[in-house]
Amino acid sequence: MNEITRKTGSAIKWSSVTELLAKIISPIINMILARVLAPEAFGILATITMVLSFAEIFVESGFQKFLIQYKFDSKEQEYDYMTVAFWSNLVFSLFIWSLIIIFCNPIAELAGNAGLGFPLALSGVAIPLYGIIGIQNCQIKKRLDFKSLFFVRIIAAFVPLVVTVPLAILGFDYWALIIGNTAGLVVRSVLLVFFGRFKPKLYFKWSLLVHMLKVGLWTLTDGVAVWATSWIDSLLIARYMSEYELGLYKHSSATITSLFAIVTSALTPVLFASLSKLQDDKNEFNKTFLGIQKTLCTFLLPMSAGVFLYRNFATDILFGGKWTEAANIVGIMAVSTALRTIFVSFYSEAYRAKGKFHVPLILQLIDLAILVPACLMSIRHGFWSLVYTRAFIKLDLVIPEIIFVWAICGITIKDTAKNVGVAFMSTLVMIAVSMWLQTFGASVIWNVTSIVICIIVYFLVLFMFKNERNTFLLPVLSKLKRLKK
Repeated sequence: MNEITRKTGSAIKWSSVTELLAKIISPIINMILARVLAPEAFGILATITMVLSFAEIFVESGFQKFLIQYKFDSKEQEYDYMTVAFWSNLVFSLFIWSLIIIFCNPIAELAGNAGLGFPLALSGVAIPLYGIIGIQNCQIKKRLDFKSLFFVRIIAAFVPLVVTVPLAILGFDYWALIIGNTAGLVVRSVLLVFFGRFKPKLYFKWSLLVHMLKVGLWTLTDGVAVWATSWIDSLLIARYMSEYELGLYKHSSATITSLFAIVTSALTPVLFASLSKLQDDKNEFNKTFLGIQKTLCTFLLPMSAGVFLYRNFATDILFGGKWTEAANIVGIMAVSTALRTIFVSFYSEAYRAKGKFHVPLILQLIDLAILVPACLMSIRHGFWSLVYTRAFIKLDLVIPEIIFVWAICGITIKDTAKNVGVAFMSTLVMIAVSMWLQTFGASVIWNVTSIVICIIVYFLVLFMFKNERNTFLLPVLSKLKRLKK
């Protein structure tokens, strides 16, 4: 168990460095593109992404979660399953892409933009690439070998900078986004094949595919529900409103998600792989789960509060003057996304690691049952009604998740409150200080100064508590002492 803990720690370090660099690059690229392209271009990309992400669910078919979570009898058996998953993914992804090419115009019309048939058909090349990336990724993640992913992610992250930005400046409009995204996937898939240890052999066995599909059916169905939850708002905006409003809404939300992903994407891949290995050890399982939740909460809560409090300043920095209307979207989505990540999305990985693949589906269906009627009613009252309703509904599963995690993992409400309480209290103090500081002015220099003061105040309050010092501060100080020696 100590070996798993050691590997988990190493994986988190490499995953953190990789995702930190990769996710910093993404917002920088978005900042540049937002000043070159109009919101309409991002609205067109959102429509295409909506369709491709739906197709991707069926390509993935739950194979990746199965291959990481399942305990194989031998390395040979694991290799056979991965080979079958690889060829199944490739064949099915080509089939899905063929359907998109044949029915591209009706699909584009259904998605709310009848003129996107040809771009949608060409963008479909991403579907088989996702299939290749997925199998290679899960094999590396299961080994907790996140060091191998470092060069892949960093090189792929720079592709949009050298492809998308120049094309956008040259006037390619939304085609710059489509070509840049596709180029990034091509580079990533080639690098994964080159760096990865998995090389598929000419082998196929129907019984293995049926076994994976039986187990993966829950993940597949859950994926459809997650897609509907993620895209129902964008689908309604695409059908009943303009590309401008769709781009304004989706690009703002996606940018906030990418900012938070600097923290979350470094932890969640490691979380599922680590918890899957610890699924039979309740104490270590819960300790790992709560430890990563505390880390997420410590950083996401003050980040979301800061983005909300300085939403106008943040919007101006991220997008420029053409996006001033996005400020309220940026602020409200920051808070709701952070809370959903900590208390909803994060919990689903624990259920899957325990082999309870049906639980996330049940919760997603509950979410959909609330979300769809709320969105349909709110859009009748306009764009902003839908925005605020969607943000509020993101929190609808907080209480059900706490109940399920107690029933399945034995993590009580008291455990959760104790785990996140200090971060919440420190954030509230930071909010009070920020509101007071903002009464003195709103210049760029003062905004930056007050943000720095708020960060200092937050960590000063946080480190007043011994447990927080032991968790975050002492390990850093001990490493600094070793470096001096």
